[in-house]
Amino acid sequence: MKSLRYMYLLFSIMLCSLDGYSQSNGDELLGQYWTEARQGKIEFYKQQDKFYGKIIWRKEAKTDQENPNPSLRNRSVIGIVFLKDFVYEEGTWSEGSVYSIDNGNTYSGKLWLEESGRKLKMRGYIGFSLLGRTATLERVSD
Repeated sequence: MKSLRYMYLLFSIMLCSLDGYSQSNGDELLGQYWTEARQGKIEFYKQQDKFYGKIIWRKEAKTDQENPNPSLRNRSVIGIVFLKDFVYEEGTWSEGSVYSIDNGNTYSGKLWLEESGRKLKMRGYIGFSLLGRTATLERVSD
């Protein structure tokens, strides 16, 4: 009887640990995040199997003045999809692009979550990931 109890306990532990190994489709990224200085909010969403981020709020109004396309320089930055085509694989969203509203340039990018999903690291870079900048975003709590 004692060995049956141990088998039940072992089986329960195995079932619980399998949950941690389940395949993720990357949807844990979805939601809203504060920018580093809480000057804006970004919303992540998914279309097909790719992830995107758009600006949904800014403390101060701003137009896309640095856009390389002169016809877009007077548009509000609210609603701009500046994170595009990210693909999820093994805890990282990569292969995407990051458009900077500060200088009008577009960079390669990757994203990853830390602190149980409360913090999002967003890295934009040119060529190699070593040559870039990382920003930390904080998930907006309900």
